[in-house]
Amino acid sequence: MRFLPLLSLLSLTLFASPQDINSFSSPFEQRIVDDHGKAIVYRGELWAAKPQNALWSYQKPIQKGVYVNGRRLVIIEPQLEQATVRSLGDEIDFLEIIKKAKKVDNDHYSATVNGQTYSIIFKKDVLSMIQYKDTYDNKVSIQFLKPIQNSAIPASHFQPVIPVGYDVLKD
Repeated sequence: MRFLPLLSLLSLTLFASPQDINSFSSPFEQRIVDDHGKAIVYRGELWAAKPQNALWSYQKPIQKGVYVNGRRLVIIEPQLEQATVRSLGDEIDFLEIIKKAKKVDNDHYSATVNGQTYSIIFKKDVLSMIQYKDTYDNKVSIQFLKPIQNSAIPASHFQPVIPVGYDVLKD
């Protein structure tokens, strides 16, 4: 009988819901397809942690770092030697979308945030893909290639360092 509480705790860990994700990291492939069928594919890596921290590090076809830290957004673009700094408005953070997801069937969830509907796929209780239509009616899919959930990510990872000499644009 004394093993029952331990078994219960283990089962909660094994069958985590989207609401239980506190951090997430993974290489990703983002595919954007316009209404004419033309596609562009971006590759990079994502790190996200509660309460509202994210780093989208794009590596191909261009390099770009998109940092979300609280209510601030910083985009660093090495090829332009430019950084854009602005306050976040109605944008929603990555983990908030996952948190609001409701189960549709087996591994498929759906979330609607700020009028935008996201289709979210889990495989073996691990986030695998997010799909949605953006404001330009493009079909966007983000596939996570080696996802890791709930591992420690240092807060310093979300602090952008703007290189000396870059133009800094502020909105």
